[in-house]
Formats: sequence, structure tokens, C-alpha cells
Amino acid sequence: MEIQQLRHLIAAVETGNLLKAADKSCISQSGLSRSIKSLETRLGVPLLVRGPKGVEATVYGLSVMRRAQVILNEVAKSVDEVHAIEQGRTGEVKFGITQNYAHYLVPMLLADLHRERPALRFTVVADGFIELLEMVRAEELDFAFGLIGEIRRNDGIIIEPLSAHQSRVFCGRNHPLAETGTATLDDLHAAQWAMLASEGVQRGFSIFFESRGRSVPPQALKTNSIALMHRLLEHSDMLTVLPAEIVQKSLEEGRIVALECDTPVAQTRMGLFFREGGLPTPQAELVIERFRRMQAMT
Repeated sequence: MEIQQLRHLIAAVETGNLLKAADKSCISQSGLSRSIKSLETRLGVPLLVRGPKGVEATVYGLSVMRRAQVILNEVAKSVDEVHAIEQGRTGEVKFGITQNYAHYLVPMLLADLHRERPALRFTVVADGFIELLEMVRAEELDFAFGLIGEIRRNDGIIIEPLSAHQSRVFCGRNHPLAETGTATLDDLHAAQWAMLASEGVQRGFSIFFESRGRSVPPQALKTNSIALMHRLLEHSDMLTVLPAEIVQKSLEEGRIVALECDTPVAQTRMGLFFREGGLPTPQAELVIERFRRMQAMT
């Protein structure tokens, strides 16, 4: 039983005339007759009979027609769904982000995408750079986005840098250094620090002090949460390094202070990472392109 045979049967019953049904189906009358006859042979029952007003469906024909309508409706829905998937309107995207973006940029990006494509579904994993690399490599994620660290083993992974954050040293408004808004190297070396635990940031922090002939200060807190570091500043005497745009509101409200000084890990790179040779789905391409546009505007 073929889809076209069902369409020909429906056209014949709806028009009641084989010639009109053939014209509607863009086929010759003989071709339409052969198509319906082939379907009758396949089923072993007559589907049409000639009546006073043309052709009419037999009881078998009416039964087949009811099922045919359901089948054709499902086929149409399937075609629409495939087109929707192809155009990125529906389907699912699985991607990863480094933890610092769980509260910054990505929530707004997802909210915008949901408004534009409400049928699109997202699975988002927040983890460390190395962990995300392995998930992308293992095809558990379509791609990942976030802070780019050092890669010891990059086989199977392509990294696309997008931009860099310029960071500064921040403290709470009640910190002793907040009054002058400046800090010397001695001040930085003697301070209590809260820093991102990522390998790249930790390496940059160490190099900053060691290249200046100082030991690496102990860190009171290492975390993958920028939100935790940010809020901790307001309630402690710690220093931290963060991109200014992330804490702009707290800075404007005077809850934290940016210090004039040399900055450890002054620049952090962020970008996308993919599986080499992988072919992103249209849905994944849509989200990837949105990340590119987002970073181009920051």
C-alpha cells in the first residue's frame, strides 16, 4: 500500500469522478485507475463502484478512506516536523557551559531563544573546562561554551576562541583597601583571596606572583562559582579577580570597589569547543551562532 494510492482513492471519492480526480492528482485518468485497481488487488476487495452520479466508495473503500486520512495527516505532520527540525524551530540541543556562565550571559541567551523558539528544548550541563571537553569528545554534548583553559590532549577537539574578558581586582566596601581604592604588590601578596578553581586561572594567579619574585599567596577560597565569589566580597575581607561587566551593578551601587593595581589573571579567554569532524544539528547551529553573536556584542 503506497501513500499515492491512498491519495488517489480519496480524490476519486471526494470528486465522484475519475477524470476530475486525475486532474486534481496531476495524473492521467488511466494512471489513476491503475493506481486504485492495484490497491484493490492488494487488499482483495473492491474499493469503488460506479453509481448514478459517478464513482462511489464501497464499505471497504470508506473504511480504507478513514484510515487513509489519518495516515496522510500523520505524514503531513511528519513533514512539517522535519522541516521545523531542519530550520531549528523544534528539537533538542545538549550543550555545556563552564560554571561561571550559569548566572551570567547564558540565562539571558536561553530566555531569548525560548521566546523565539518555544518548541526548542535545551539540556545544559555546567562543569569545569576539562570535564566539558571530555563530554564533547564522548559525544555526550553537541558543543560547549565557556572559559578556555590549557589543553594537554586536544585530539578530537576544536576550540574556537570568541573574545576575552578584561578583569580587575575587587574588594568589599568595608575592606581596608576600599578607602583609597588602590593596592600595592605588597597589599596583594598579603591579602586573603577567593579565586576561580579552573586550571588556567590558578596557573595565571601563580605566574603573576612568581614572576614578581613573590611566593603564591594562599587562597581562602577556590570555587567554580563566580556568584559565590561575588557575594562573598560583600561580607568578608577577601580580594578576588572578576570581569568588570559581571559585577557592574554591585560596583555602581557601591557594594564593592575596584582597586587600582596590577591584576592577576587580567585577561581570560572564552569560546566554543566542538568535536572534530562532528556535524552539528540545525538546532545546535542556531545556539552556536547565538553564542557567537552574543560574544561579538560584549
